[in-house]
Amino acid sequence: MDVDVEFEKEVADFYQSMGITTGPGDLQYRLILLVLAKNGEDEVTRFSEIRDYTDKIADRGSIGSKLKTVFQLEGLAIKVGHGGYKITHKGLLAADFIMSTSAYYKKIRSVEHIIERIPA
Repeated sequence: MDVDVEFEKEVADFYQSMGITTGPGDLQYRLILLVLAKNGEDEVTRFSEIRDYTDKIADRGSIGSKLKTVFQLEGLAIKVGHGGYKITHKGLLAADFIMSTSAYYKKIRSVEHIIERIPA
């Protein structure tokens, strides 16, 4: 599984347009969760690995803060050593939800394309 930053931004923008600004509508949240999930429950994800994706859209401080205030506080990830994080079972469930919001977005987009091709 690879994390496509541009696609995730498009999905987050879609959910924000409906007033959903947290979870599916939060690009930082989406990227952090998907990177953690990419490595799985048994692997340690380095902060630098997360930053490979998030540096394009946010500064280092806001990502570190989000990891502390959202992911660790809510039990989605645990800190392992210096600069390492492991996703928890709860975090994997949240990642599955984020992936399903992407699938829903793709479905909506394909329906929109079909409707656009129907003659008026």
